[in-house]
Amino acid sequence: MLKVENLKTYFHTREGAIKAVDGLSFNLKQGQTLGIVGESGSGKSVAVNSLLGLIPTPPGRIEAGTAMYRGEDLLQMNERKLREVRGKKIAMIFQDPMSSLNPYLRISRQLTEILVTRGEATEAQALERAIECMGYVGIPNPKERIRCYPHQFSGGMRQRVMIAMSLICEPDILIADEPTTALDVTIQAQILDLLVSLQKKLNMSVILITHDFGVIARMSDRVLVMYAGKKLEEGTVDDIFYRPRHPYTQGLLKSLPRIDDDYHDLPYIEGVPPDLARLGKGCVFAPRCEHRMTICTTDAKIPLRGKKGHQASCHWQG
Repeated sequence: MLKVENLKTYFHTREGAIKAVDGLSFNLKQGQTLGIVGESGSGKSVAVNSLLGLIPTPPGRIEAGTAMYRGEDLLQMNERKLREVRGKKIAMIFQDPMSSLNPYLRISRQLTEILVTRGEATEAQALERAIECMGYVGIPNPKERIRCYPHQFSGGMRQRVMIAMSLICEPDILIADEPTTALDVTIQAQILDLLVSLQKKLNMSVILITHDFGVIARMSDRVLVMYAGKKLEEGTVDDIFYRPRHPYTQGLLKSLPRIDDDYHDLPYIEGVPPDLARLGKGCVFAPRCEHRMTICTTDAKIPLRGKKGHQASCHWQG
Protein backbone atom coordinates (compact mmCIF):
# COMPACT_ATOMS: atom_id res chain seq x y z
CA MET A 1 0.00 0.00 0.00
CA LEU A 2 2.78 2.43 0.94
CA LYS A 3 6.56 2.10 0.62
CA VAL A 4 8.77 4.81 2.11
CA GLU A 5 12.52 4.72 1.46
CA ASN A 6 15.30 6.94 2.83
CA LEU A 7 13.04 9.84 3.81
CA LYS A 8 15.00 12.88 4.95
CA THR A 9 13.27 16.02 6.20
CA TYR A 10 15.43 18.86 7.50
CA PHE A 11 14.55 22.24 8.97
CA HIS A 12 17.06 24.92 7.99
CA THR A 13 17.55 27.47 10.77
CA ARG A 14 20.20 29.90 11.99
CA GLU A 15 21.42 27.12 14.27
CA GLY A 16 22.01 24.87 11.27
CA ALA A 17 20.11 22.04 9.62
CA ILE A 18 17.76 20.26 12.07
CA LYS A 19 17.64 16.65 10.88
CA ALA A 20 14.11 15.92 12.07
CA VAL A 21 13.83 12.78 9.91
CA ASP A 22 17.05 11.26 8.66
CA GLY A 23 16.87 8.24 6.38
CA LEU A 24 13.57 6.65 7.45
CA SER A 25 12.25 3.62 5.55
CA PHE A 26 9.18 1.42 6.12
CA ASN A 27 6.45 -0.53 4.33
CA LEU A 28 2.72 -0.59 5.01
CA LYS A 29 0.50 -3.40 3.74
CA GLN A 30 -3.23 -3.25 3.13
CA GLY A 31 -5.24 -3.78 6.30
CA GLN A 32 -2.11 -3.56 8.45
CA THR A 33 -1.48 -1.29 11.43
CA LEU A 34 2.03 0.12 11.76
CA GLY A 35 2.80 1.65 15.14
CA ILE A 36 5.48 4.34 15.28
CA VAL A 37 6.77 4.92 18.80
CA GLY A 38 9.44 7.09 20.39
CA GLU A 39 10.06 10.03 22.69
CA SER A 40 8.70 13.48 21.94
CA GLY A 41 10.87 15.07 19.27
CA SER A 42 11.92 11.77 17.70
CA GLY A 43 10.46 12.71 14.32
CA LYS A 44 7.25 10.66 14.29
CA SER A 45 4.84 13.44 13.33
CA VAL A 46 7.29 15.14 10.97
CA ALA A 47 7.67 11.88 9.05
CA VAL A 48 3.97 11.44 8.30
CA ASN A 49 3.42 15.16 7.71
CA SER A 50 6.17 14.97 5.10
CA LEU A 51 4.22 12.32 3.20
CA LEU A 52 1.22 14.63 2.82
CA GLY A 53 3.15 17.82 2.08
CA LEU A 54 2.24 19.39 5.43
CA ILE A 55 5.76 20.52 6.33
CA PRO A 56 6.06 24.34 6.53
CA THR A 57 8.40 25.46 3.74
CA PRO A 58 10.58 27.30 4.66
CA PRO A 59 12.18 26.35 7.01
CA GLY A 60 11.34 22.69 6.34
CA ARG A 61 12.45 20.83 3.25
CA ILE A 62 12.38 17.22 2.11
CA GLU A 63 15.98 16.54 1.19
CA ALA A 64 15.69 12.99 -0.15
CA GLY A 65 13.58 9.87 -0.29
CA THR A 66 10.58 8.33 -1.99
CA ALA A 67 7.09 7.47 -0.75
CA MET A 68 5.40 5.20 -3.27
CA TYR A 69 1.62 4.98 -3.02
CA ARG A 70 -0.18 3.05 -5.74
CA GLY A 71 2.73 3.51 -8.12
CA GLU A 72 3.14 7.26 -7.52
CA ASP A 73 5.67 9.10 -5.39
CA LEU A 74 3.91 11.30 -2.84
CA LEU A 75 7.05 13.37 -2.37
CA GLN A 76 7.11 14.35 -6.07
CA MET A 77 3.45 15.33 -6.33
CA ASN A 78 2.51 18.97 -6.83
CA GLU A 79 0.04 20.69 -4.51
CA ARG A 80 -2.95 20.06 -6.79
CA LYS A 81 -2.24 16.32 -6.92
CA LEU A 82 -1.63 16.14 -3.17
CA ARG A 83 -4.97 17.80 -2.50
CA GLU A 84 -6.62 14.94 -4.37
CA VAL A 85 -4.83 12.42 -2.15
CA ARG A 86 -5.33 14.15 1.22
CA GLY A 87 -8.53 13.15 2.91
CA LYS A 88 -9.81 11.00 0.06
CA LYS A 89 -6.98 8.45 -0.18
CA ILE A 90 -4.86 9.19 2.89
CA ALA A 91 -6.58 10.77 5.87
CA MET A 92 -5.16 11.99 9.16
CA ILE A 93 -6.38 12.34 12.73
CA PHE A 94 -4.42 15.10 14.46
CA GLN A 95 -3.37 15.21 18.11
CA ASP A 96 -5.58 17.94 19.52
CA PRO A 97 -9.18 17.89 18.21
CA MET A 98 -9.98 21.30 19.66
CA SER A 99 -7.19 22.99 17.72
CA SER A 100 -8.00 20.97 14.59
CA LEU A 101 -11.68 21.94 14.54
CA ASN A 102 -12.68 25.50 13.65
CA PRO A 103 -14.50 26.92 16.70
CA TYR A 104 -16.49 29.35 14.51
CA LEU A 105 -18.04 26.70 12.23
CA ARG A 106 -20.70 24.14 12.99
CA ILE A 107 -19.71 20.48 12.86
CA SER A 108 -21.97 20.04 9.81
CA ARG A 109 -19.94 22.53 7.77
CA GLN A 110 -16.62 20.98 8.77
CA LEU A 111 -17.70 17.42 7.99
CA THR A 112 -19.36 18.12 4.65
CA GLU A 113 -16.83 20.58 3.23
CA ILE A 114 -14.48 17.99 1.75
CA LEU A 115 -17.26 16.21 -0.15
CA VAL A 116 -18.83 19.42 -1.46
CA THR A 117 -15.59 21.12 -2.53
CA ARG A 118 -14.46 17.98 -4.35
CA GLY A 119 -17.77 17.84 -6.19
CA GLU A 120 -18.46 14.33 -4.93
CA ALA A 121 -21.83 15.17 -3.39
CA THR A 122 -24.41 17.90 -3.12
CA GLU A 123 -24.80 19.66 0.21
CA ALA A 124 -27.81 17.50 1.05
CA GLN A 125 -26.00 14.29 0.13
CA ALA A 126 -22.89 15.35 2.04
CA LEU A 127 -24.96 16.16 5.12
CA GLU A 128 -26.59 12.73 4.99
CA ARG A 129 -23.18 11.09 4.69
CA ALA A 130 -21.83 13.17 7.60
CA ILE A 131 -24.72 12.14 9.84
CA GLU A 132 -24.06 8.51 8.88
CA CYS A 133 -20.35 8.85 9.77
CA MET A 134 -21.20 10.43 13.11
CA GLY A 135 -23.36 7.42 13.83
CA TYR A 136 -20.46 5.11 12.86
CA VAL A 137 -18.21 6.68 15.48
CA GLY A 138 -20.79 6.40 18.24
CA ILE A 139 -22.00 10.00 18.60
CA PRO A 140 -25.57 9.89 19.98
CA ASN A 141 -28.38 11.76 18.19
CA PRO A 142 -26.19 12.62 15.17
CA LYS A 143 -29.00 14.44 13.35
CA GLU A 144 -29.20 16.93 16.21
CA ARG A 145 -25.55 17.04 17.28
CA ILE A 146 -24.27 17.75 13.77
CA ARG A 147 -25.64 21.30 14.10
CA CYS A 148 -23.53 21.95 17.21
CA TYR A 149 -20.24 23.85 17.52
CA PRO A 150 -17.01 22.13 18.68
CA HIS A 151 -17.15 23.69 22.17
CA GLN A 152 -20.47 21.92 22.75
CA PHE A 153 -18.74 18.54 22.61
CA SER A 154 -16.58 16.87 25.24
CA GLY A 155 -12.94 16.01 24.44
CA GLY A 156 -13.81 12.42 23.63
CA MET A 157 -16.70 13.45 21.38
CA ARG A 158 -14.52 15.99 19.55
CA GLN A 159 -12.03 13.21 18.88
CA ARG A 160 -14.88 11.10 17.49
CA VAL A 161 -15.80 14.01 15.21
CA MET A 162 -12.21 14.10 13.97
CA ILE A 163 -12.37 10.36 13.26
CA ALA A 164 -15.66 10.84 11.40
CA MET A 165 -14.08 13.64 9.38
CA SER A 166 -11.12 11.45 8.42
CA LEU A 167 -13.35 8.52 7.41
CA ILE A 168 -16.02 10.38 5.46
CA CYS A 169 -14.23 9.64 2.16
CA GLU A 170 -13.38 6.05 3.18
CA PRO A 171 -9.58 6.43 2.70
CA ASP A 172 -7.09 3.65 1.95
CA ILE A 173 -4.73 4.80 4.71
CA LEU A 174 -5.54 6.43 8.03
CA ILE A 175 -2.77 8.24 9.92
CA ALA A 176 -3.63 8.58 13.60
CA ASP A 177 -1.23 11.01 15.29
CA GLU A 178 -1.59 10.30 19.02
CA PRO A 179 -5.40 10.01 18.77
CA THR A 180 -5.88 9.42 22.52
CA THR A 181 -3.70 12.24 23.87
CA ALA A 182 -5.32 14.15 26.78
CA LEU A 183 -8.24 11.70 27.01
CA ASP A 184 -8.98 9.77 30.17
CA VAL A 185 -8.41 6.01 30.23
CA THR A 186 -12.04 5.02 29.68
CA ILE A 187 -12.42 7.30 26.66
CA GLN A 188 -9.05 6.13 25.31
CA ALA A 189 -10.28 2.54 25.34
CA GLN A 190 -13.48 3.54 23.51
CA ILE A 191 -11.55 5.44 20.83
CA LEU A 192 -9.12 2.55 20.27
CA ASP A 193 -11.97 0.02 20.04
CA LEU A 194 -13.67 2.31 17.56
CA LEU A 195 -10.56 2.56 15.37
CA VAL A 196 -10.14 -1.22 15.36
CA SER A 197 -13.75 -1.85 14.35
CA LEU A 198 -13.70 0.81 11.62
CA GLN A 199 -10.41 -0.51 10.25
CA LYS A 200 -11.89 -4.00 9.89
CA LYS A 201 -15.08 -2.63 8.36
CA LEU A 202 -13.29 -0.52 5.74
CA ASN A 203 -10.15 -2.73 5.36
CA MET A 204 -7.94 0.33 5.92
CA SER A 205 -4.25 0.47 6.56
CA VAL A 206 -3.35 2.48 9.67
CA ILE A 207 -0.23 4.34 10.76
CA LEU A 208 -0.51 4.87 14.51
CA ILE A 209 1.82 7.43 16.10
CA THR A 210 2.15 7.36 19.87
CA HIS A 211 4.54 7.23 22.81
CA ASP A 212 2.21 4.90 24.69
CA PHE A 213 3.32 1.27 24.49
CA GLY A 214 -0.05 0.18 25.83
CA VAL A 215 -1.73 1.64 22.74
CA ILE A 216 0.93 0.02 20.53
CA ALA A 217 0.34 -3.41 22.08
CA ARG A 218 -3.40 -3.11 21.60
CA MET A 219 -3.49 -1.79 18.04
CA SER A 220 -0.38 -2.59 16.04
CA ASP A 221 0.73 -5.45 13.82
CA ARG A 222 4.23 -4.08 13.36
CA VAL A 223 6.19 -1.51 15.38
CA LEU A 224 8.80 1.02 14.30
CA VAL A 225 10.94 2.61 17.04
CA MET A 226 12.28 6.10 16.26
CA TYR A 227 14.89 8.20 18.02
CA ALA A 228 16.44 11.50 16.90
CA GLY A 229 14.95 11.20 13.43
CA LYS A 230 16.20 7.66 12.78
CA LYS A 231 14.71 4.18 12.84
CA LEU A 232 16.46 2.19 15.56
CA GLU A 233 14.36 -0.96 15.47
CA GLU A 234 11.44 -2.51 13.61
CA GLY A 235 9.56 -5.77 14.10
CA THR A 236 6.28 -7.40 14.99
CA VAL A 237 4.56 -6.51 18.25
CA ASP A 238 5.78 -9.77 19.79
CA ASP A 239 9.34 -9.08 18.62
CA ILE A 240 9.40 -5.61 20.16
CA PHE A 241 7.76 -6.55 23.46
CA TYR A 242 9.32 -9.96 24.08
CA ARG A 243 12.57 -9.88 22.06
CA PRO A 244 13.72 -6.24 21.86
CA ARG A 245 17.19 -5.92 20.33
CA HIS A 246 18.09 -2.25 20.58
CA PRO A 247 19.11 -0.82 23.99
CA TYR A 248 16.77 2.14 23.43
CA THR A 249 13.77 -0.14 22.92
CA GLN A 250 14.78 -2.12 25.99
CA GLY A 251 15.06 1.10 28.00
CA LEU A 252 11.60 2.25 26.92
CA LEU A 253 10.05 -1.05 27.93
CA LYS A 254 11.83 -1.08 31.29
CA SER A 255 10.48 2.36 32.08
CA LEU A 256 6.87 1.15 31.85
CA PRO A 257 5.19 0.70 35.24
CA ARG A 258 4.07 -2.87 35.96
CA ILE A 259 1.48 -3.94 38.50
CA ASP A 260 3.19 -7.31 39.03
CA ASP A 261 6.59 -5.87 40.04
CA ASP A 262 7.34 -4.79 43.59
CA TYR A 263 9.80 -1.93 43.18
CA HIS A 264 9.80 1.67 44.28
CA ASP A 265 12.00 3.48 41.78
CA LEU A 266 10.81 3.41 38.16
CA PRO A 267 13.77 2.75 35.82
CA TYR A 268 14.48 5.46 33.27
CA ILE A 269 16.89 6.22 30.45
CA GLU A 270 19.56 8.61 31.71
CA GLY A 271 20.48 11.70 29.74
CA VAL A 272 18.46 13.73 27.24
CA PRO A 273 17.81 13.45 23.48
CA PRO A 274 20.55 15.00 21.34
CA ASP A 275 20.53 18.40 19.66
CA LEU A 276 19.50 17.51 16.09
CA ALA A 277 21.51 20.42 14.71
CA ARG A 278 24.72 19.14 16.31
CA LEU A 279 24.70 15.38 15.93
CA GLY A 280 28.08 13.75 16.34
CA LYS A 281 29.45 10.71 14.57
CA GLY A 282 28.17 7.27 15.28
CA CYS A 283 24.94 6.10 16.83
CA VAL A 284 22.56 8.89 17.86
CA PHE A 285 21.71 6.96 21.03
CA ALA A 286 25.33 6.27 22.02
CA PRO A 287 25.62 9.10 24.63
CA ARG A 288 22.75 7.56 26.63
CA CYS A 289 23.49 3.88 25.97
CA GLU A 290 24.81 1.70 28.78
CA HIS A 291 26.19 -0.81 26.24
CA ARG A 292 28.08 1.65 24.02
CA MET A 293 31.42 0.63 22.59
CA THR A 294 34.14 2.65 20.89
CA ILE A 295 32.75 1.84 17.45
CA CYS A 296 29.36 3.21 18.50
CA THR A 297 30.78 6.74 18.74
CA THR A 298 33.00 6.63 15.65
CA ASP A 299 31.18 4.57 13.00
CA ALA A 300 28.70 6.82 11.17
CA LYS A 301 27.06 3.98 9.24
CA ILE A 302 25.24 1.47 11.41
CA PRO A 303 23.44 -1.16 9.32
CA LEU A 304 20.17 -2.79 10.26
CA ARG A 305 20.93 -6.20 11.69
CA GLY A 306 18.85 -9.21 12.59
CA LYS A 307 16.49 -11.61 10.91
CA LYS A 308 14.13 -10.54 8.18
CA GLY A 309 11.17 -8.76 9.70
CA HIS A 310 12.95 -7.86 12.94
CA GLN A 311 15.99 -5.64 12.65
CA ALA A 312 17.82 -3.11 14.79
CA SER A 313 20.39 -0.46 13.96
CA CYS A 314 22.94 -1.34 16.62
CA HIS A 315 26.53 -2.63 16.92
CA TRP A 316 25.63 -4.23 20.23
CA GLN A 317 22.90 -6.80 19.82
CA GLY A 318 21.57 -7.65 23.27
